[in-house]
Amino acid sequence: METVKAGKTTDHLPKEIMEEILCRLPVKLLSRFKCVSPSWRSLISSKQFIKTHLQRSKKIESFADQRIILACKGKLKACSLSSLLTESVTRVDSFDFFPMNSSNDIVIVGSCNSLICILVDKCRFFLLNPSTRESKELPDFFTGAMFPKNLGSISAYGFGFDESSGDYKICAVCYSMLVFGLNITFPRTVRVYSLKADSWGVSSLYYKRDTCLHGAAKFMSGKFHWISGFLTDPIWEIVCFDLKSETFEPVKQPSFMEGYKRPSLGVLEGCLCVFSNYSPSDTIYVSIWNEYGVEDSWAKYVTIPYQSVTNYVAPLFVLPTGEVMFTSGSEFFIYNKRDNCVRRQQTVDFDRDHDRDHEAEVYTESIVSLVLED
Repeated sequence: METVKAGKTTDHLPKEIMEEILCRLPVKLLSRFKCVSPSWRSLISSKQFIKTHLQRSKKIESFADQRIILACKGKLKACSLSSLLTESVTRVDSFDFFPMNSSNDIVIVGSCNSLICILVDKCRFFLLNPSTRESKELPDFFTGAMFPKNLGSISAYGFGFDESSGDYKICAVCYSMLVFGLNITFPRTVRVYSLKADSWGVSSLYYKRDTCLHGAAKFMSGKFHWISGFLTDPIWEIVCFDLKSETFEPVKQPSFMEGYKRPSLGVLEGCLCVFSNYSPSDTIYVSIWNEYGVEDSWAKYVTIPYQSVTNYVAPLFVLPTGEVMFTSGSEFFIYNKRDNCVRRQQTVDFDRDHDRDHEAEVYTESIVSLVLED
């Protein structure tokens, strides 16, 4: 029997139809189909196709192409969001392609357009695309920095996409300790990494000397957001870093959350949210910023009694039903606002580390490349 090559069977199809068909395929098949012909490789690798495929995948209501990633005991692990929602028990996968997936200290900096940024041992940054199994270690943060590695520690970080330049960027804040005789100072410096340039920018001093930023930022509307704590005062504020201008600025916090302790930030339904596990009324409050930039558009989103959940919880995802998925360590809960009930979703192989909180991220599988074209 004569074998017909795939390339010949599609010669009669217009490019638009071929693209529409391929856009509906999962990442694993697309990776294989790149080998069919040079024209298919060129199409699948094009910037427009990658963007269209990613947008379509995000809209799939079955969540078939969406996964949850978590760092557990020095290892990156992920599970299917669809499986977590529909099956009684969900198994997880380890990132065996990532060379540093046995480190004692792995932190998820953030995810954006299917790319994951990882901080290893508090000083080494990596970018990953779990779907294509690509990974890249970034240049050393401390090379050319204002202070050497032995005097500094990276305390805050964020990962996102700058629409104005078409570039993925990382903002990192370094906390240092300098001793001059009997005087001790704690300067904070900021550097921004550009994936296009594959380099870190010049160090600059953080704009407020009496405040500190910590942990992973939440990316929204082209800006990184942190809760900023004051060194000498329990008052908190929201601070953002604009990727386009590369400058810091404060954000007006919701007035009804004044007095809440240790609040945290999240993103729900494409909106920035603030939540607190330490509210005055023994409940977990989640407030959402319905219209970014409009100060009076903050509103209470959901309230959960402490007895409904255990330990520290963080909102992760809103389902089409309006239910909210929360994480607590390596456990997952779904809260139904209508009947005020919480149900736990079972997972296998998410090794829980009781000594630290886990930051989970939801990402969509895609063929976004770690190599950017100008």
